[in-house]
Amino acid sequence: MQQIHVAVGVLNDASGRILIAKRSATAHQGDLWEFPGGKLEPGESVQQALARELHEELDIRCDGFAPVIKIQHDYGDQRVLLDVHRVLNFTGRAIGKEGQPLRWVPASELNQYQFPAANYPIVNALQLPHRLLITGHFNSPAECLNKLEAALAQGIKLIQLRAPKLQQHAFADVAQQVIARCRSAGAKVIVNADAPTAIALAADGVHLTGQRLAALAQRPPELSDVLVGGSCHNAEGIHQANTLGLDYIVLSPVEPTATHPQAKPLGWAAFAELTSLAKMPVYALGGMTENHLPLAQQWGGQGIAGISAWWPAS
Repeated sequence: MQQIHVAVGVLNDASGRILIAKRSATAHQGDLWEFPGGKLEPGESVQQALARELHEELDIRCDGFAPVIKIQHDYGDQRVLLDVHRVLNFTGRAIGKEGQPLRWVPASELNQYQFPAANYPIVNALQLPHRLLITGHFNSPAECLNKLEAALAQGIKLIQLRAPKLQQHAFADVAQQVIARCRSAGAKVIVNADAPTAIALAADGVHLTGQRLAALAQRPPELSDVLVGGSCHNAEGIHQANTLGLDYIVLSPVEPTATHPQAKPLGWAAFAELTSLAKMPVYALGGMTENHLPLAQQWGGQGIAGISAWWPAS
């Protein structure tokens, strides 16, 4: 079955809301909402196709695009590659030239709309930040909170709480304080723990180690309404993450890293190749600094994950 290459556009208005359109009832995946765009014509680049499609569908002129995510999906009767780009600038007022209903929706409210299955990773990518902090060493809950404050002051909005040396009761005590502080700062906390611990703490999600990821046969039902991420290092891990329907993955190590000096770095070309297999946003991990963020996005990633970039040393 031939794969259909589709250029997809993410448009924001002055308030940051995102434009979605409703598919015709007679179309494939009809009556569902989608992000505007269309199929590439022979010889077109993704950017050229987007500019043409968005003018034909919405009567706007676009100038500048930035990659968001690529998603391959098999509907059974149709295979698609969604090549998603954010529209950096456009002129004109978007209207449904083909009679399609349009809505401008805050990213946080996209989950209230029904999309084709291939679009849900796009929703995840638009709702997740570009930086994922993994907490590093701390000697006490007070020190952890002080370091957390420094990270929040840098604009970090997604934190993976990782403290493998703590006993469960001590971890729960720290986690409760971290979650409370992050909630007040508008940040989310993913706990590196098992599913029952994440649920008991009312965390925003759970991060699965490679070992936990490999051991699961399906996504735990109790985690259906929270973020679930996982650590991956190769194609097998990504395939398992796809099977479980994870919301994001961390792929490592991309660059040499002091925390795992014995690990062979993937490099950016291999990162891009592996990322193309994923059906969810991918964070680059391993030797990452703020300077690597545009590079990670250029190679197909959601952004970067790290410890030392935002977690002060003891």
